[in-house]
Amino acid sequence: MNDANGAPVTARRTVAEHWKTWTAKKPGEKNLHVVVAGIVAAAIYFVAIAPLAGKQIDKIRYDMEKQKTREKISNKQQGKTPPPPLAFGGKNLKDAAKELEALRAQLDETRAAVQSLNAAFVPLEDTLAMNALKTGLTSLAEAGDMEVLAVEHIYARPDDKDRPPTPQLIAEAARSNPFQRPLLLMRARASYGGLMQFLFGLAELPYVASPVWSDITVGVERHPETKQPVRQWLEVTIRFAV
Repeated sequence: MNDANGAPVTARRTVAEHWKTWTAKKPGEKNLHVVVAGIVAAAIYFVAIAPLAGKQIDKIRYDMEKQKTREKISNKQQGKTPPPPLAFGGKNLKDAAKELEALRAQLDETRAAVQSLNAAFVPLEDTLAMNALKTGLTSLAEAGDMEVLAVEHIYARPDDKDRPPTPQLIAEAARSNPFQRPLLLMRARASYGGLMQFLFGLAELPYVASPVWSDITVGVERHPETKQPVRQWLEVTIRFAV
């Protein structure tokens, strides 16, 4: 049905309706949403935990050096080993050394995970790869019977909206958002089945395109006389961290 200006009427789904739709999904569909959202969450976790682990290792190493110095001085003066300092939480040097090695191992694992994750994203300076990813998103959507209205970059400055995506603009955009990755905005019209086929197909793209935000409304066209629904579709807006 059209409004007074001739535009299609859209009805925003309520929270209860979204929850009902979610609970009706198959387990595989729910898992997909969790996986794609978890990719970016994992990236943030690993990038945040690595520097913290490094600082903790440096602190333990510093405290161990101070403890060794204290023990040498104390042994010379009193001929006995002093009690462990509070910096080790009551642990002796042997236990503190084991904790240090465990932290080093954790840091190595975290760095390897970050490197693996970064390799799955499109290189910031590779504009050809970025264009290939955008083409892949469009082709994947159209294969699922979606009508793609736009695939746009989200820049750090709104005034740059119409500028071509140079490596400098992409890098600035990545630094300006919490995900520390470039963001793409897709607007499309789709059926429910077409949207789900698109989401499942994201894993097949050559680079990661992880949905980090979405807005879905239901468009309804009604018969002018009977007011019965003639056609329905989903108005889909998705932001991807790429």
